[in-house]
Amino acid sequence: MIHVILLLFVTLAFITDIRHSIIPNKLTLCGTIAGVFFHFAYEGWKGLLLALVGAAVGFIALILLYFFGALGAGDVKLFAAIGAIMGVTFVVQAMLYAILCAGLIGLLLLGIQRQMAATGHKLALWLYGAIACHDMSSLRSLKHQKNTKFPFMYAVVPGVALTWCYMFL
Repeated sequence: MIHVILLLFVTLAFITDIRHSIIPNKLTLCGTIAGVFFHFAYEGWKGLLLALVGAAVGFIALILLYFFGALGAGDVKLFAAIGAIMGVTFVVQAMLYAILCAGLIGLLLLGIQRQMAATGHKLALWLYGAIACHDMSSLRSLKHQKNTKFPFMYAVVPGVALTWCYMFL
């Protein structure tokens, strides 16, 4: 049953994000509540704790990426809901797979748009400034740069699918 909840939730989030470029708070809140209620109903207090910790880990782990402008707030709340539905281990693995998928999609888009060299040069300058010169102002400027963007849900769906296959097949 929990797998059906996950499938429905991720599918609705994907469709909504692709159509409207937003993951509504109502959807993420419903997903979080569904995960919490499900685990509490089937596993009692232990299940409630599992869902709440999963939601917290999903939220806290991605909030930094939101502050740098890499993700929208809806994506952060999406992973809180996934954590509530599936727990800590699943949400951490799904995040890692989604970030890897996003990197692959980003590289593909840069290759298609022939911006690989220019972006690599900007990245090298940013890393040099942040690491060698201890210039953290470049971190704040990342959020305001014009970058190639795509809906993170394009990476979340394969990330969640890979995690599910890895854990349950």
